[in-house]
Amino acid sequence: MKKSLGQNFLSSEEYANRIVEALNIEKGDKILEIGAGAGTLTISLAKTGAKIYAIEIDNRMEPILKERLSEYTNVDLIFEDFLKLDISFLPDGYKCVSNIPYYITAPIIKKLIFTKFDVLYLMMQREVGERLQEKPGSSNRGFLSVVLQTVADLEKVFMVPKSAFVPNPEIDSIVLKIKKKSSIPFVSSEELLSYWEFVSSCFGQKRKTIYNNLKTFRLERTTIESILRGISKNARPEQLTNDEFVSIWRRWKVEKTSLDGGNI
Repeated sequence: MKKSLGQNFLSSEEYANRIVEALNIEKGDKILEIGAGAGTLTISLAKTGAKIYAIEIDNRMEPILKERLSEYTNVDLIFEDFLKLDISFLPDGYKCVSNIPYYITAPIIKKLIFTKFDVLYLMMQREVGERLQEKPGSSNRGFLSVVLQTVADLEKVFMVPKSAFVPNPEIDSIVLKIKKKSSIPFVSSEELLSYWEFVSSCFGQKRKTIYNNLKTFRLERTTIESILRGISKNARPEQLTNDEFVSIWRRWKVEKTSLDGGNI
């Protein structure tokens, strides 16, 4: 195993099958798997008959995967770094089911939410998955919780014990279902990126109020008050709802357009 790649391979066929069953895969589905590893989950996916795009960064796994998957013609093995891979080949409404490396959970989620996915079943470190589900008011709520909950409905599927992996990680994992909402408040990827960066900046100093965080945007006091109308200046970022963040982002966009002379 390469420690630098955060490799913890799912070795339990039982949990691999449970994940695939939860996804309710049909033959015509197109499935993305990030981090094929030694192929335990890939084989369970391949047995469904759906088209599988299995991505693996570690070229050393190529002979193992090709041997284990030799009877399945519905699997495309791609040995690339997912974060650098052009995934424009993925069709609209594809599904993703993956045991993603813990140390790059946020970058992977960021890349995925900018695509036209239907549903993501992501296995991740338990504490990360729980943080993503936190509701307004929780001190564990972060900017990624807000952004992800704005574009998708999140649901815990089940826990996976550390004993189901090789080598055993230090903490149990969680399988999270991330279903894209039928209606989201963004008309383009540029708007979603703007929202991502705005919310991230609003959590830049989490211990401070939303008012003080907005000061870092170099806005006048009256402008900040206008952006926050209806929201307490003393509220902390984690206390705001997803809808409140969308509202203040929209007001900030209007102010920014005005300040930039009509260019966002």
